[in-house]
Amino acid sequence: VPFVYSLPIALIVAELSTAFPEDGGYVVWVQQACGRVVGSHHAYWVWVIYVVDAAIYPVLVAQYVDTMVPMSEFRRGILSTALVGMVTGINLLGTDVMVKFNTLLAAVSLAPTVLFVAIGMPRLEPERTLVAHGELDSSLLVSWILWLYCGFFSLGTLAGELEQPRRTFLISIGILFPAVLLLNTLPLAVALSLDDVPAHYSAGYFNVLARRLAGRWLDYGFQLGANVCLIGLYNAAALTAERSLAF
Repeated sequence: VPFVYSLPIALIVAELSTAFPEDGGYVVWVQQACGRVVGSHHAYWVWVIYVVDAAIYPVLVAQYVDTMVPMSEFRRGILSTALVGMVTGINLLGTDVMVKFNTLLAAVSLAPTVLFVAIGMPRLEPERTLVAHGELDSSLLVSWILWLYCGFFSLGTLAGELEQPRRTFLISIGILFPAVLLLNTLPLAVALSLDDVPAHYSAGYFNVLARRLAGRWLDYGFQLGANVCLIGLYNAAALTAERSLAF
């Protein structure tokens, strides 16, 4: 899937973002190809999709924090609202601040996963990843994999902010594509090497495996990383929604 779905999309994004170095990404490309009327309809629905998508992440952060520090429904609402305000304020400070903020979020959210893989590699048993348990839900599997590798479309939304889009996109894709591939496979391979019983896997079970592998500190690291990752997803969705109307 990464090679037949994500890589072509990434290369298309790099080419079109170089040809049309404007904020908006595929909203701009559809407008150029199909005209302003179709482009406007497309921009509106892209905006709706990402606004709806973005709305879930502050709520998920509040729910995740609630599992660690129990809160009332009112306090969860306050936390979600504060998160929206914080991210909005950072985006209003400009692209440079927003990029630095996203870089910080990426580093903090990825660090526990990288440590989990590094510590767990000596216990890696690749053959466990090839063993099937129970019936295969093909539709769920395909939709999940496509969701994991669909983010390359959003790279074009900030093309207008780049001084050298061709060089920047080629370097970015050269780094991001193998990184995404490894980050979606190695942690799962390590987890299955530690426990290959599907029934054990539910929300938060990676925290359990992290604690089993390295202790409480990595468990807490995963909890922090999960929350920071959700903030990053919210910021990305909100930014894409904003830039979809920039044309």
